[in-house]
Amino acid sequence: MAARFLLGSILLEPNRWSKEKTPTLRVSEWAARARDAGFDGIELWENHWAKADEAERAALLASPCPVVYYNTYAPFDDAPRSRAARDAAAEATRRTRATGVKFNVGNAPAKQEEYLRAAEAWAGSLPAGCRALCECHPGTLLETPEAAAKAFSARWADPARFGAIVHPFTQTPERLADWVRLLGERVVHAHVQIRTDKDALVRLDRKPREAEAALAALGDRRDRITYTLEFTEGTRTPDDKPDVLFKNALADLRFLRERVS
Repeated sequence: MAARFLLGSILLEPNRWSKEKTPTLRVSEWAARARDAGFDGIELWENHWAKADEAERAALLASPCPVVYYNTYAPFDDAPRSRAARDAAAEATRRTRATGVKFNVGNAPAKQEEYLRAAEAWAGSLPAGCRALCECHPGTLLETPEAAAKAFSARWADPARFGAIVHPFTQTPERLADWVRLLGERVVHAHVQIRTDKDALVRLDRKPREAEAALAALGDRRDRITYTLEFTEGTRTPDDKPDVLFKNALADLRFLRERVS
């Protein structure tokens, strides 16, 4: 299977980290532009669905650039509120016809088994053919390949139900190679962002050697996974505007398509 490239709707959203996280744009209005620019689909930030009206939801369902992955921030503890958030994410996944849904576990060591058990049950509630994609994110209990590999082998053994998301461009090639070595074919998706030493987000072509080294470290996974353009140059700056961000995302897309088949 050839690699596919998705536009993360969170990339376009200036309010992604605001307190209320209220969307400022309608993703459906960007769908045709994304398709025409060469994106294979969208990874939909949950508030672009959960806080959208029914007209926007209908437009997304009819979009020429489909929702491939749904991106949820639902908690994975046993609190009733958390269960309700997970149920809502599963329902959104059904309605959008997403084939994968990104999630994160928490960071409390005492709750690790609770997180893993909740995720296992939740994955069973997803539509047939939809996979739960664990974003092995810094600040969570599964931020290292060693911890993630244990979780996948102990509780998330079914590759049809669970996959892993990695961040190739924000770690060393050696550490990225550990992810591939320890998780192998469970590495199915990558979130794309690259930063300077001062933590500024920039385009991939500003750091081509580092980006190419990361792609090389993915080994044979490079051409077999999906990639979401998650953040790009302009994020958290005065240029944090959809038009500017989309233009920079296209530069990142070109960079990847020239190097990934």
